[in-house]
Amino acid sequence: MKVTFIDHSGFLVELEHTVLLFDYYKGEKIPHVPGKKWYIFSSHFHEDHFQEKIFHLREVYDDVTYILSKDIKQHRKHQLEEPYELVSWNETYQIGGLKLHTLQSTDEGCAFYVEVEGKYIYHAGDLNWWHWIGEPEADNEYMKKAYIEQMEYLKDKPIDLAFVLLDPRQEEAYDWGMNYFMEHTKAKLVMPMHMWGQFSWCEKYLQSEKGKRYAKRFCPVHETGEVFSHRI
Repeated sequence: MKVTFIDHSGFLVELEHTVLLFDYYKGEKIPHVPGKKWYIFSSHFHEDHFQEKIFHLREVYDDVTYILSKDIKQHRKHQLEEPYELVSWNETYQIGGLKLHTLQSTDEGCAFYVEVEGKYIYHAGDLNWWHWIGEPEADNEYMKKAYIEQMEYLKDKPIDLAFVLLDPRQEEAYDWGMNYFMEHTKAKLVMPMHMWGQFSWCEKYLQSEKGKRYAKRFCPVHETGEVFSHRI
């Protein structure tokens, strides 16, 4: 399994016959991978997770399927290019050779739990334990509860590779969602995202008490365009 970190929450996962592209909106040129089936995912309408330039990839590859959270269509001012699959949250879909379960985000749209070629891959989108210093305690408590409820689905599921938020804007709460995910799922390998280019927070996490505990399962990213090869 080959993984390219494109930028922010954008990752490209290359399997033997399949390419998965998650939440691409900016970064260096997407790696050219011909001769495979492409599935392109966008978790919600926010501009740091979806841009319509993804539709240009159908001009490069013959076999492309777009999987978009339904809120994307609802928030666009003009019609999206077709064809595409619109998905809701807390639903299960069979799309070509790919099985997909969606989770409801604690922000907008959904997260993706994908089964393809015998591998299980999770991309969180903006599903996170959002805790903002200075916000009303009731709001933060609601976010905590909503996040934990969604994690219930994943706790006994196989996960070969996961992309999970590690957002420095949350200050002391930056790793709460990551830690809960690590503690309550069986994910073999977890890669951080949504760091707004502040990659030093990966090392900060690995030096923390809980980060040290999960170091063997945590794969830090250091720069945009970084490529990883994982035998999982």
